[in-house]
Amino acid sequence: MVRFDGKLAIVSGGASGMGAATAKRIVEEGGSVVTLDINEKGGQEVAHQIGNSCEFFKADVTKAEDWNALEKHLGDRFKKITSVINAAGISEPSSIEDETVEHWNRTHAINGTSVFLGCQFGVKAMKESKGTIVNFSSSLATRPKPFVVSYNYSKAGVLILTRTVALHCSEMGYNIRCNAVQPGAIDTPMMRRYVDVAKDPNQQLAEFAASHPMNRIGQPDEVVSAVLFLASDDSAFTTGDSISVDGGVIAI
Repeated sequence: MVRFDGKLAIVSGGASGMGAATAKRIVEEGGSVVTLDINEKGGQEVAHQIGNSCEFFKADVTKAEDWNALEKHLGDRFKKITSVINAAGISEPSSIEDETVEHWNRTHAINGTSVFLGCQFGVKAMKESKGTIVNFSSSLATRPKPFVVSYNYSKAGVLILTRTVALHCSEMGYNIRCNAVQPGAIDTPMMRRYVDVAKDPNQQLAEFAASHPMNRIGQPDEVVSAVLFLASDDSAFTTGDSISVDGGVIAI
């Protein structure tokens, strides 16, 4: 498939996990990618593994000045962007009783503010042409768990932001579609950190699997397939929506 032939995508969180998997698939389908991450070593390694069609740009995606720096770095390529995929995120345990303001703000900055800035960047780049924005939310945005209060809140906000951006672009006559994906537990480094610190990692992994009606955790490529559908013309009549890739959690 060459759905992204001649296309240029910006992918945040590109040093690992879903961002890296998304960048890889876009290049495999003929596109070019600029990945963003604060982790320079990881970002460079991923870009090298993907090949010449993937470029890494070090950025703290929670800061407007870094998005501005990216625009300057891209130069003439800025207006040639066709997709912005906001995949950066963190998930760390915290209940309402042990959450701190510092951790709350950090979680919201990475999971929420970075998506807002990415959407703003995407609209500016693509409003005179055509493009797509895909945001990473979570199954926990609509089916929250008590041990990740700040994560739940931030990912629910991503859904509202996605719908708001979609409506704005439609109202303004911009040919930009904005959608989201809501993954369940996916086998990424972020999920593995929960497993590795558990008293019984195997039991923790089994519990994650059992929380899904399909009784397993998901694989990154299963989410990326939904991301690429939303980022491509295959979803030409879809905006302001989200796709659940959660093994049936949405149905509970």
